[in-house]
Amino acid sequence: MNTSLMNKNSAYWSRLAVAAITEPEALTELYEYYFPRVYQHILKKTGDSSLADELVSDTFMRMYEHLDQFDPQRGAFSTWLFRIAQNSINSYYGSKSYVTAAPWDEEFDPADPHARSPEKQALGKERTEELKKAIQKLPQRQQQILEMTYWLEMSSNEIAEKLGSTPGSIRVTLNQARNKLKELLEEK
Repeated sequence: MNTSLMNKNSAYWSRLAVAAITEPEALTELYEYYFPRVYQHILKKTGDSSLADELVSDTFMRMYEHLDQFDPQRGAFSTWLFRIAQNSINSYYGSKSYVTAAPWDEEFDPADPHARSPEKQALGKERTEELKKAIQKLPQRQQQILEMTYWLEMSSNEIAEKLGSTPGSIRVTLNQARNKLKELLEEK
């Protein structure tokens, strides 16, 4: 990947997104820069590489189909694109039913002293589902900042730049999101 791509700011990507409506080169540059980021985001959320492939394809197809609706005055391109990615994830999980053959990893070895028992694995999955449901109850901005912090491992400075905000504001919102999550999870 061209390292100069990494040095571009949020405004650059937003301008490029507007240009990509009519310029194939701009669309290619957006795709090359954002593909690995979107893929990692979706992979971290789903834990399934083949599903991530499917959802990334869906995300970029939706992006391409709706690029003319992107408004740089309303927010950064990255915010818009990651919202599309999240909508792809939500659509997929909202429309699928899952049947798991076993509530634990197939490679479970009871002789391994470090292996988690099937019960602990199931409990871990249950807690993960509770956390996902609690996160979905948060306001969209709090969800986005949590995702960028924990799934994309971005610093408050990086998030602030992407969202057109200040690092202090990001930290306050992140703290509010954590506190609200704690409340939601304690209600269970």
